[in-house]
Amino acid sequence: MTQISLSTMWSLKYGSMAEFVRRAREFGFTHLELNASLTPGKLDELLAIDGLPISSVHAPCPNARNPEGVEANALSLSALNEDERREAVGFTKATIDLAGRVGAKFVIVHAGWVEMNREVEREMRRLYEEGRASSDEFNSLKSKLLARRKFFACPHVEATKESLLELAGYARSKGVRIGLENRSDRHEIPIIEEMVDILGDLPPETVGYWHDVGHAEIQSRLGFTPHADWFAALADRMFGIHLHDIRGLSDHQAPGIGE
Repeated sequence: MTQISLSTMWSLKYGSMAEFVRRAREFGFTHLELNASLTPGKLDELLAIDGLPISSVHAPCPNARNPEGVEANALSLSALNEDERREAVGFTKATIDLAGRVGAKFVIVHAGWVEMNREVEREMRRLYEEGRASSDEFNSLKSKLLARRKFFACPHVEATKESLLELAGYARSKGVRIGLENRSDRHEIPIIEEMVDILGDLPPETVGYWHDVGHAEIQSRLGFTPHADWFAALADRMFGIHLHDIRGLSDHQAPGIGE
């Protein structure tokens, strides 16, 4: 039987987790993915009911806070600040522990980002939405963005590798696999070349590629990596897929209602 999961990000539309699970069953979903937006309270509410099996958990879950009040999903596995990087690793390990407790096979991970000015890509997106993606201004901004990212990326990618190497060993000890997700913004890690490089240093039975359809399509539309290139480069390392639709450059639309 085909197994397809519904992310708990959609639970925000319902008054209770019991109602969300009931509707997920009616829609034909066989499993759930625990999303990083789940609060500790909502997670407890979900786990207390007779719900659907959980296939995967999106780190960090639940979205707790550190002692300074910073949300876990604001911490980066690629941070050059060692205290922040260690905290991000710790929250991801807690997600791996959760996956083990609920019987999920996969933990999906965001690898972090390159610290750089994000205004250039925001301006590119504005031009795209105005139908000016072939303009000289758009192409000039694209060249500037690529150059800046290349200049700042290396130490952040190395920090990501350090984090994932530790997490791979931890996940293996818990019987859980890590899916490294492609991202929707150019400052985020990894771009396709970094994905190939990072996965090349990690055990394929434990760490693989998680393809996000909407993210790949956004980056393709902005003139970066063509969508199909991800499959050509990483089909043999793919663990799973996030499927959602987009309108223009707006993602997380229900499949079938976008483009």
